[in-house]
Amino acid sequence: MKYGYFDNDNREYVITRPDVPAPWTNYLGTEKFCTVISHNAGGYSFYNSPEYNRVTKFRPNATFDRPGHYVYLRDDETGDYWSISWQPVAKSLDEASYEVRHGLSYSKFKCDYNGIEATKTLFVPKGEDAEVWDVVIKNTSDKPRTISAFSYVEFSFSHIQSDNQNHQMSLYSAGTSYNDGVIEYDLYYNTNDFEGFYYLASTFDPDSYDGQRDSFLGAYRDEANPLAVEQGKCFNTAQTCYNHCGSLHKQFVIQPGQEVHFVYILGIGKGNGERLRAKYQNLAEVDSAFAGIKAHWDERCAKFQVKSPNEGLDTMINAWTLYQAETCVVWSRFASFIEVGGRTGLGYRDTAQDAISVPHANPAMTRKRIVDLLRGQVKAGYGLHLFDPDWFDPEKADVKPSKSPTVVPTPSDEDKIHGIDDTCSDDHLWLVPTICKYVMETGEHDFFNEEIPYADGGVATVYDHMKAALDFSAEYVGQTGICKGLRADWNDCLNLGGGESSMVSFLHFWALQEFIDLAKFLGKDEDVKKYTIMAANVREACETHLWDDEGGWYIRGLTKHGDKIGTAQQSQGRVHLESNTLAVLSGAVSQERGKKAMDAVDENLFSEYGLHLNSPSFSTPNDDIGFVTRVYQGVKENGAIFSHPNPWAWVAEAKLGRGDRAMKFYDALNPYNQNDMIEKRYAEPYSYVQFIMGRDHQDHGRANHPWLTGTSGWAYFAVTNFILGVRTGFDGLTIDPCIPTNWPGFEVTRQWLGATYNIKVVNPDSVSKGVKSITVNGEAVNGVSVPIQPADSVNEVIVTLG
Repeated sequence: MKYGYFDNDNREYVITRPDVPAPWTNYLGTEKFCTVISHNAGGYSFYNSPEYNRVTKFRPNATFDRPGHYVYLRDDETGDYWSISWQPVAKSLDEASYEVRHGLSYSKFKCDYNGIEATKTLFVPKGEDAEVWDVVIKNTSDKPRTISAFSYVEFSFSHIQSDNQNHQMSLYSAGTSYNDGVIEYDLYYNTNDFEGFYYLASTFDPDSYDGQRDSFLGAYRDEANPLAVEQGKCFNTAQTCYNHCGSLHKQFVIQPGQEVHFVYILGIGKGNGERLRAKYQNLAEVDSAFAGIKAHWDERCAKFQVKSPNEGLDTMINAWTLYQAETCVVWSRFASFIEVGGRTGLGYRDTAQDAISVPHANPAMTRKRIVDLLRGQVKAGYGLHLFDPDWFDPEKADVKPSKSPTVVPTPSDEDKIHGIDDTCSDDHLWLVPTICKYVMETGEHDFFNEEIPYADGGVATVYDHMKAALDFSAEYVGQTGICKGLRADWNDCLNLGGGESSMVSFLHFWALQEFIDLAKFLGKDEDVKKYTIMAANVREACETHLWDDEGGWYIRGLTKHGDKIGTAQQSQGRVHLESNTLAVLSGAVSQERGKKAMDAVDENLFSEYGLHLNSPSFSTPNDDIGFVTRVYQGVKENGAIFSHPNPWAWVAEAKLGRGDRAMKFYDALNPYNQNDMIEKRYAEPYSYVQFIMGRDHQDHGRANHPWLTGTSGWAYFAVTNFILGVRTGFDGLTIDPCIPTNWPGFEVTRQWLGATYNIKVVNPDSVSKGVKSITVNGEAVNGVSVPIQPADSVNEVIVTLG
């Protein structure tokens, strides 16, 4: 079943049927103010943190996404009313037509009902901590119409999200007031006129208003049938205590063919409501602000554009996958319709992996996230749980709650600096390739010499932070020389404790290879020697102890008692995705074993919806392996199609030169290809999800937890760097694709270090991999690396495969 389509010209997904089986969401905002909004205008806003600066309220885990950011319309002659978004009033789809366009950092809602056509565009302007609702109402009938418009948002009880759920004092600690077209909402205990001070404003002079939710909605009613809208005017309520909302009402007389155009502004900061209300009286300012959002994404997307025979790949890579990856980098993983701000901070491994995908599009935020992670590293080399990165920022460490209502609990050093028993064995290793990729992209070689403090005292250069990470993993190995699993590795439900993780050893090898290349570039010969020996030891341990000869694949690890996990002899959890894909991705294993391992992945883990994490699912609890054995079969870490490591398989197959297999795996997971099977998928077809129910569950194929998943960053990285094969280096641009044999070629435009590379790849011999020749501006170059070209130059690159 199909509910919408991709509009590639405008980089929008167009929802033509609003009755989708689950809310399809979008993210508004590119800096500090963010709104998570659904196709029915349900959702919530926050400033900086979804946990500690919540602006509007949201009720999670309900069968409908409410409350939201609504505009109601009422025919004042008949008393009939509706909402511009289908919900919450939900007019019959036989009577009204609705369209939603989710774009990059904006959403447009359109309704056509009973001779009235209305649109509402939501976006957060660059440089402003506010959300704009740009509303146009047009009379398409042949008679004058008297139409009333009402806004509605429900303000958060408290800036702290958890207080909205269980803190009764929040009912008595805030209040609304009204003045000259602006409803102001102030937390009573707030001592800062910016954070904790919210408002809703309009560009018109309201006829009535409400700041009290219960007055606006009325007793025993909800957002679907608010009393104020039903009666045709608000109650002019604004006071302290109880539940608070923002509703501004205006009646318009609209002639046939005429339209009215006005704006609502939801924001934060005392005085900003009045300022923006005055500014946006000039509607050209609204148009300019919206154009700024479009230009923001035009610039980012232009860094890498592809035209290939695979339309789904082009659609996702040219816009949606980059957009999703940057959303994860900017807003972390705790603001969605699943994670609704009950906690905050940065996942260490998540952030390190997200950041590897967007240094070309957002170098400033990539750098910030890398520094956040380095400040959360201890001298021993491992990373801490970053519930809030400000804990480790010396410039913010002395900020007291009295200076800001963002009351982030500040624990003692003893609470922050956890020990080995609570350490994840993989977190720190992801930093190494991410830092290398950032410097390759930006040319900021001095970054390696920048000194950054450790969380437990002392400072070190970025380069030495990287060495500490590698040294930690070399030290914490088991009897076989394989890295210890510790609390968990990438798989949070694989809790090996004193056991050993093959995945981490393969990750260690990959990080070592990236670091050795860096040390060679910097001329650090002693480090090249030391870490080359370390890498050789890791490779020997992996090939000696991790290969299951009977099965023809790499095992997942060993328990603390030395029992192997993932062998042909076992009836549960025989084949695992992480160990086999990273074995090949890392370069640690031979071509022969690598091909056998990936053949086993294809044979045992592939489905039409993507690759399963393991198979068969565990059905018997085994605490030596971990909580994964207690998860329902076919769900999340236990036999689901866990999306995040799927791109590791694409990279592995590309490195093996098997482009047809790489594309088969890519196409299976690509949400674009599930646009016409939403009755099975449920989730957005423009967003990767955390996991898809596996074949051992009755809902096989149902997608869960969209948006905030490392899948997007890895999908972007895998396709651009390995399938399309365009990747930056310290001294040149490598072009070494691995594509399906039936592709005649493809084109890429890549901007790097101020130069533009127009790359045309031709495949006359129908091969998957192998570069026969490269020319740059008509001149042949040796190998697969194009030298760095001058800034502001435009360069024509022809790559012939064969």
